[in-house]
Amino acid sequence: MDMEQKENSCIFPPCTKCGKGYLVPFSFKEDVFEKWKCTECGNTILKKE
Repeated sequence: MDMEQKENSCIFPPCTKCGKGYLVPFSFKEDVFEKWKCTECGNTILKKE
């Protein structure tokens, strides 16, 4: 498996801000899927109700 295939197999959505990282669930004492944080730029997105 080459690097491109490995990147495309990620189950998390790509970051809409930087396009490099992935949005992963990030929470502290809240619903685990309430906040999503980028693995590269740190951009945080709140889930939509």
